[in-house]
Amino acid sequence: MNSRKSSIVSIRSNTSYGNVGTISSLTFSQKQALTVSWRLLKPQSSACFRKIFLELEVASPKVKQIFYKAALVDAFNKDEENSATLEVHIKLTVKFIDDVLSSLDDENEFVRKIRAMGQIHAVLSRSCNFSAVIWERLGEIAMERICTHETVQKTREASKAWRTLIAILIDELRGGFEFELRQHRKNSSTDQIDKNNGEDDEDLHTKLQQLRMDFDNTMPYR
Repeated sequence: MNSRKSSIVSIRSNTSYGNVGTISSLTFSQKQALTVSWRLLKPQSSACFRKIFLELEVASPKVKQIFYKAALVDAFNKDEENSATLEVHIKLTVKFIDDVLSSLDDENEFVRKIRAMGQIHAVLSRSCNFSAVIWERLGEIAMERICTHETVQKTREASKAWRTLIAILIDELRGGFEFELRQHRKNSSTDQIDKNNGEDDEDLHTKLQQLRMDFDNTMPYR
């Protein structure tokens, strides 16, 4: 637990929100360390991300509820392209890291991709009570699991680079998420929100489908 707390302190103290270091702060050797260590970690990444998401479910019951409902819908629907189950999230996270690392030398594109990912999760804020705090908890767990993984621990440079990368990822994900929430609030009246309060469960399937479609549009993999 102490290591978990120190991880999130590291995110906040080294690069506080609003003043987070950018990807350009990474040296050439650190970028190289990220690429090499990810190549080694990737074959084991599904197991690593599964642990991260399962720990996130424990830390945030809201996340567990989202994945549970997604699995329930998936059991009847079998529409994998629009699924948002834990297993699908694991696969998409691997692709997301691939895509992010491919943009290390293009900071604008790097930030755009991450913020877009944060934005598309904003659809879950009302019906699922998905909040910015969840991004912080994800950062705590990811930093502990990834930075202590044996493939990353092989070099000090890789561990330091992943800590910096995760801090930036969480900040930009949260930034995109909160930006989209502000936009939504500007465009939504109190009457509309009150009217929809009883439709959360029915609306979740639609929101999960939209989340997956938005992801595919944002991160087109060939």
